[in-house]
Amino acid sequence: MKNIFKEFILLTILILYFTYSLLNNSFITEQTIYAFNIWLKNIIPSLLPTFIIVDLINKSNIPYYINKYFHINYIYFISIISGSPTNAYILNMYKEDTTKLLATTKYTSPIFTFTFLKLIFNTKIVLIIMFCNILANVILILLIRPPKIIFMKHNYNLINVFVNSISKNISTLIVILGTIIFFNTLPINLINNVYLKTGLFSILEITSSLNNLVLVNIPLNFKLLFTIISLSTCGLCIECQIKSIITDTYVNYLKYMKYRLYHLILFMFFTLILILIF
Repeated sequence: MKNIFKEFILLTILILYFTYSLLNNSFITEQTIYAFNIWLKNIIPSLLPTFIIVDLINKSNIPYYINKYFHINYIYFISIISGSPTNAYILNMYKEDTTKLLATTKYTSPIFTFTFLKLIFNTKIVLIIMFCNILANVILILLIRPPKIIFMKHNYNLINVFVNSISKNISTLIVILGTIIFFNTLPINLINNVYLKTGLFSILEITSSLNNLVLVNIPLNFKLLFTIISLSTCGLCIECQIKSIITDTYVNYLKYMKYRLYHLILFMFFTLILILIF
């Protein structure tokens, strides 16, 4: 009975979305073009080179030497630099429970984050927000203690890795395009309440959320709150991208969501404290 009810709910949602798409064809077309432009101009130039570089690094012995001689956890380091869903891309190479590792390596791209936040806040607040995001993840690492991944030396063919990486990552990017189009065609813009609409943007799609915060006329403290939520969750769209990438790796999503809630609370706390101090 439970499964039948779930299937009925799913069918109802799909019918409603299909009806909405038919009645708002011009809006769907406009948002599809908008999402495609984001994918073409922002996602491909940043993610495709990142994915290929991560592939080349992971299939080389660089992680082994970084851990051995510098005692730096390569996964945490590269995740801060590259952002999500690159963290999932890295963790998908390891066939084990990566719930804690996935929860503590979730970031938006620093270049992307700084560029958008500078349009909303002054440089001091932007740097505080970005620092507190990293600090919250560091504290989370200390609290939940993710397992260590052991990197071993191995032989590899760089040319083969490069060619296979391009083929595999083009497929991944097409899946990402689909998720971006879907989330950008949801009827959020039909909502009149600016706070409800901004809140939904902040948990659904990071690019639309930050772009909305640039344009929306609400007090700065509310913009700060919704920014923190956006950066902590990275948006459901990113979560779907992560899910599409992690196919052979086990993740306990209830625990994962609980850990990310811890991150959000820590993120809010540290940001408030540092803004009050400075």
